[in-house]
Amino acid sequence: MASVVFAALLMMPASPLSAQRVVLRSGRTIDAPVVSIGSATVVLGGGRILPRESVREIQLATREAGAAAALPAADAGRGRELFKEGAALGRRYPGMDGLILLSDDHYRLREDGTWTERNHFIGQILKEGLRGAWGQVSAEFEEGRSRAKIVSATVYHPDGKSFPLDSARVKTISPQAGALFFTEERRLSYSLPELEPGSIIEWETEVETYNPFRKDFFFPSDGFQAEQPIAESRLTVFIPRSQKLYYAARNFDGPFARFAKPGVTATGSERRYVWSLRDVPPIVSEPAMPPYFDYAPNVEAALFKSWDRIYDWLTPMYEARSRPGPELAAFTAELIQGCRTAQERVAKIYHYIQQEIRYIAVKMGVASGWGGYDANLTWKRRFGCCIDKALLFTAMLKAAGIRSTPALLSTNRSDYVDFKRPSIWFEHAITWLDLGKRPFFLDSTGYDNRYPSFPSMDHGAKTLAVFPRRIIEVPVPPPQDNASLFDYVIALSTDAGAAVDFRAAYSGAPEAELRRYYKSLKQNERERSFEDWVNALSPDSRLVSWRLQNLDDISKPFKLSLLYDLKRAAVRAGDICLLALPDYDRDFPEVALAARRYALDYATSEEKRYRWRVTLPSGWRAAALLPSMRLRGPGGETFEQRCRLGTTFFVCESDFRRPGRVVPVKEYPAHKKFLERVSRLTKDRVFLKVPASSPLPGEKGTAKARR
Repeated sequence: MASVVFAALLMMPASPLSAQRVVLRSGRTIDAPVVSIGSATVVLGGGRILPRESVREIQLATREAGAAAALPAADAGRGRELFKEGAALGRRYPGMDGLILLSDDHYRLREDGTWTERNHFIGQILKEGLRGAWGQVSAEFEEGRSRAKIVSATVYHPDGKSFPLDSARVKTISPQAGALFFTEERRLSYSLPELEPGSIIEWETEVETYNPFRKDFFFPSDGFQAEQPIAESRLTVFIPRSQKLYYAARNFDGPFARFAKPGVTATGSERRYVWSLRDVPPIVSEPAMPPYFDYAPNVEAALFKSWDRIYDWLTPMYEARSRPGPELAAFTAELIQGCRTAQERVAKIYHYIQQEIRYIAVKMGVASGWGGYDANLTWKRRFGCCIDKALLFTAMLKAAGIRSTPALLSTNRSDYVDFKRPSIWFEHAITWLDLGKRPFFLDSTGYDNRYPSFPSMDHGAKTLAVFPRRIIEVPVPPPQDNASLFDYVIALSTDAGAAVDFRAAYSGAPEAELRRYYKSLKQNERERSFEDWVNALSPDSRLVSWRLQNLDDISKPFKLSLLYDLKRAAVRAGDICLLALPDYDRDFPEVALAARRYALDYATSEEKRYRWRVTLPSGWRAAALLPSMRLRGPGGETFEQRCRLGTTFFVCESDFRRPGRVVPVKEYPAHKKFLERVSRLTKDRVFLKVPASSPLPGEKGTAKARR
């Protein structure tokens, strides 16, 4: 779809409702129109942005009157024709929330290196929920480099009424894009009037790059599929005949395979490339889908086919900006004083940048956008974005005698860059280190990953390692590096209650995620979360105590421990008790579908290891423990469980490992079968033989469990 896009889902158009007053949680009121409401921010007229959580109430005025405007007869006929096209597409795809009649993206590169991008969209809204996503037309531009305009925007009603563009209502949104991201990019925004289910919208935008920072950096791209069916999805690229376009077309499968190669024609001084798909079916959402560009038909193009120009452009910038000055070098030497190995030096610097350099992005043009700020400046002002932190990391490592390079990537949840063709549209930067034996990656952007772990969004992504001029894939860590280790010591009482001592240790992704979660909670909220946890195990349970270790010290393992009592740990049936081992019952909602169209995409690898030691009351014995089992899945997944019996206790252990991140469609049936079998096994119960003299649950026991 077009790079000039609608406001994000959940964004609410300012028309036909306009805010008269915004009431903040502090009690303060602001009289201003609301441009949009997002999941995290509220944008007011004039570009002011408020955190959504700070807004208590938005008081809206009534529907604006008099917005309808009569169009010339030719345009009225245009509306009738579009409704006919919509009806035909709707018959082929019933039950949709909307229909796209046309998605047409058009690039034109001139001889002088300037270019324009025009986006033409026609769609019909069929359900109320789509109004927010389609209710706003926008076009981004950068002052001093590009300019934008909304060429046309019309809403057609089935009764013949039409509402054309009212230029006076086009707003310019200020540069600030969010609480932690500041940029020079501005946005034109227009709220489509009188939008209602059944309406057809048609709009066209244009962005002209009149001052490109590199005349050869022209990278047109497009995706050809959406959540709604598309009658025609088209990309047209004009370039001067003196130039050649190098392109990569992905996922043109099945009936669209023959359209991966564009139609190419030469007219006058231009060469035209056209990709056009008709009757494109909608994307059908599935759990844990891969990113859009991994499955939808898409094209990326460039004026050259080698990455050398990108390396040549970035290398001198990064070398200059990752050179430690005397102050930074002296600080680094003091920071790593006492570290005995290179690994210890790296960890010390890594944790320092994570915790002391806050993530705030201030991007004022090309140099800071792609090149980042000088590492010495980032260190002094204590904030920066991903590339700023990566440059600082490289500078401090250089001062410590360790080789590294900034590495550019798009995360494994976007995967926008196809490395078959050069591009500059990366969204993130991390660091590749070479200690001589085993080069590895680190990402100093986050605050909560303990060395040597780094955020799972990087796992499996390809990177552009700038200094060595290489494309390097980030490895997915082995399961034991993303492990959750659970240890339960359980003392059963004669009335089938239990005292439980639970301890957990973590590594990698789960450790960082839990550390981040508990750091976000207040002390009383943490206790409440543990009470909810225990209550979910059994009604009438009681939290005795809890402890979080090394929550704020990311140089040490994060650990969690709970003591709690369960009133009903087991179910009694005559002289038999059925005991469900705590936290063992596991479901896998990602394999709920009978079949999949798309690969199953996990965040990263995983290991979950359990150990339960259960002490039995006097006279009780284990009648049947969990069966010993070892299963193996199609992608190297494994599941093991085993139990052993002592004189007055038994111990059961379980280990689930998944080494891979992506399950291809062809492996899904076997993967589903494996996980469903694991799920059934985790629902097994331990059978205990109970003396006849033992009280029933709820009766006062003759002996109580002791910790």
